Amino acid sequence: MKHLLVTYAWSINNIGDMGIQAGLMTLLRQICPEVPVKLMSYLPREDDAWTYYRDALPPYNPQCQVLPMPFFDFIAGDPLPDAASEATRNLQVKGRAWGNLVQRHSRVRLEQFRNGTLPARQAETICEDLLDLFPLEVFADMQELMPEAAEAFSNAAFVYYNSGTTLNFGRLGVRRLFGYTLPLAMSLLLARALKIPYGIGSQSFDQIEWPVELLYRKMFKDAEFVYCRDTDSMDYLRQKKFEFRKFAFRPDTTVSFHRSDDAWADEYLRVHGLAEQPFLTMILRISSPKAKYHDPTGGAVSAERCAAQMQRIKAFLEQWLAETGGKILLAHETRDTLGENNARDFLYDILSEEAQKNTVYLDFFWTPEQALGVFKRTALLASMEIHSLIMGIGNGIPVLHLPYAECGRKRQMFADVGLGELLVDIDDDDAAAQMSAIARCLAADPERTQGLLAAARDLVLTEVNRTLTEVADYCRRA
Repeated sequence: MKHLLVTYAWSINNIGDMGIQAGLMTLLRQICPEVPVKLMSYLPREDDAWTYYRDALPPYNPQCQVLPMPFFDFIAGDPLPDAASEATRNLQVKGRAWGNLVQRHSRVRLEQFRNGTLPARQAETICEDLLDLFPLEVFADMQELMPEAAEAFSNAAFVYYNSGTTLNFGRLGVRRLFGYTLPLAMSLLLARALKIPYGIGSQSFDQIEWPVELLYRKMFKDAEFVYCRDTDSMDYLRQKKFEFRKFAFRPDTTVSFHRSDDAWADEYLRVHGLAEQPFLTMILRISSPKAKYHDPTGGAVSAERCAAQMQRIKAFLEQWLAETGGKILLAHETRDTLGENNARDFLYDILSEEAQKNTVYLDFFWTPEQALGVFKRTALLASMEIHSLIMGIGNGIPVLHLPYAECGRKRQMFADVGLGELLVDIDDDDAAAQMSAIARCLAADPERTQGLLAAARDLVLTEVNRTLTEVADYCRRA
């Protein structure tokens, strides 16, 4: 039987990314347990992300085999700092495909293509190459140098592109074509060139600038479907006048992540004094001072604006503590808030002395199973990031989303699933008052709160199941 090929398993630096994969494997096991699944990591064999998923995902779906990412090995990358990981930073280009592409167009022309200064007709010629010739040359290199990766495509019944924001180009000025966008789009370009049916699932599209929009016009048009996880992305693609065979709103699979480490959570809460009274879990998102490979919002939020956001969250948390007599857990969705953009420095240190006494700072990066174990015991999960909240929605946990616009169009998901009343723009001057009012409302009527969450969960599951049932049908017909 031919297999389903899923690209990609994302990083291990974000429990939301990790939850997407686990939720997807759970649903595929329920919907099409007989279909073998090959899931390609978005990082190469040398990176810890591949080994993590190789070992962690089979318990969610015994039919799942995780493969390392091949495409960074065959594309030279942009002349910019901050590769995807140390593993990709040290890679040497393999095979002949990249050299052939350079010989046909020259390094100068490829750079002009990347930065958008190449004349339109020349750009169109390069796009045609990237659509029809270059993928086949990459595949020939894969057959010789990475036969396991080549077989993952040649024996695929369907190629499913996993939920994310990874098909953007030009978002907030970031134009990493050969070091990011092209390697991550290559699975779709290769499926198209090999005439394998493919579909794009649950993407958020923040920006697609020229000339990549030329490339995507044919790639989108030839896909079996292009599904967005938020209606703002759909509106954006309509404004760009892309054409599709099928085009719809389909949220992502994090909602089906249910595996929690309850024993660990109980012990952690007991040791840190969070077991005996209600506690609020707070998760931050803090943009880096400059753009990074994984954070295109870097440099887009000034220090002054970030400080104002933290002051609003401080006011909300201190009000919540005063009203409930509870405690705060300052936790993390990504490793960023443990590192350069440290949540302790940005928020904990500005809390009042009394609030600090009632706040616990999570000083390590937890697993998604540990996180969900804690979320299930929290009175309220408030986050500037969205995927912890989707995990919460899937498990009946009261949630509050407080993003800023640069976080991307995915924030619209909350309104799309009927939770717009739990969405606060953290840049609003009265954001603290809005958050306090929502928290009171959620606590005052638990029955209504659970009904609201259940309706959102059911809507998401209906749409996610529709997507994966469609994918399963392609696999069964192959």
